[in-house]
Amino acid sequence: FPLKLHRMLATVEAQGLSHIVSWRPHGRAFLVHNPKAFVDVVLPQFSKQKKINSFHRQLQLYGFMRITRGPDSGAYYHQRFLIGRPYLCRSM
Repeated sequence: FPLKLHRMLATVEAQGLSHIVSWRPHGRAFLVHNPKAFVDVVLPQFSKQKKINSFHRQLQLYGFMRITRGPDSGAYYHQRFLIGRPYLCRSM
């Protein structure tokens, strides 16, 4: 799942869909900007999941934490999930 998520974020950026989901500028977290569009447009390309709650559960299973304060509020973070470093996902 983490490696697939990493690929998804790279692909979404290449497709010009960063307004739906994207890495935060510092590259240590990602944010789903538009949950409805994420479920309707992005998620079907990369997963069999059809609900945002299922996606959230997967994130929790792999130890992602939701940021609740500051400029990255609402974003998801994992210490081994960093932009440009997909190889770190293998140790999650």
